[in-house]
Parts: sequence; structure tokens; C-alpha cells
Amino acid sequence: MITTQTICRPDGRREVIRLLTTEELAQWSKEDPLAYEKSIVWLEDITRLPYVRVAEVKCARSRRGRLRLSGKQRLVGYSKLMADAPRDPTTKRFTRRLFYLREADLTSSSASSPERAVDPRTVLPGERGQPPENRPQSGEER
Repeated sequence: MITTQTICRPDGRREVIRLLTTEELAQWSKEDPLAYEKSIVWLEDITRLPYVRVAEVKCARSRRGRLRLSGKQRLVGYSKLMADAPRDPTTKRFTRRLFYLREADLTSSSASSPERAVDPRTVLPGERGQPPENRPQSGEER
């Protein structure tokens, strides 16, 4: 289990920071794409969300700055990286995760969640998170 510390910011953000232990360092692998995550910043209350969509962005300009989305998607959270996180060899930028919802996610009455969605309460720095309990059986993404 990862050791974390949660900081609640005055503007409503909540940052979950990974505290590395000696045991975690012994299991650390630079081959793991999530190994360099220092924290997850949630921009809103995730306890009310049944799921969030997750994207791995390989073109982030910074290790820590807020990531942005275009279109009708709502950014719910993003990862921050450790100071020694390397650049992606292809894009020469940083690989980070962002968590978002599409407009249809907010208005849909469907009880199922998209195929690549995760339960935001199970996401930690360096950990992918678990699928929501209402994952569709057919594997179709809505």
C-alpha cells in the first residue's frame, strides 16, 4: 500500500502526495510509466463521481503545471511528476496522466461506465486505480 499525505488547498483543490518508503523504493522501476508520479491533484470533489476517464499525455510541457483540455471535456484532475522525471524520448516532453469527464458523462442516465474509466477514489500517485463497479459487460465505450 502506498503511503500518502492529502493537502486541501484554499481554492478547493485536493492534492494527494506520495510519500516514498524504503520498501517502495526497493520495488521502484524506471520502466513503469507511473513511477515518477509525485502527486495527483483533484480539482473537484471526487467522492460524488462514479468514475473519471483517464488519459496518458506524452506531450506535457512541464512536470507539475496544470494540464488543459480542449473541447467540451471537463478536467477533473492531473498528475504531478517528481523533479527527476525524464522526458519522453519521442516527444521530448513529459508523460503525465489527466482525469476528465465528457459532457455526455454528466448528462447520461446510463448506469454503466466507459471501458477505460476508473473509480477516482482508488487512484493514487503511481497507481492506476480500479475500474468502477458498474463497468459494462459488453466492453463497449459510450
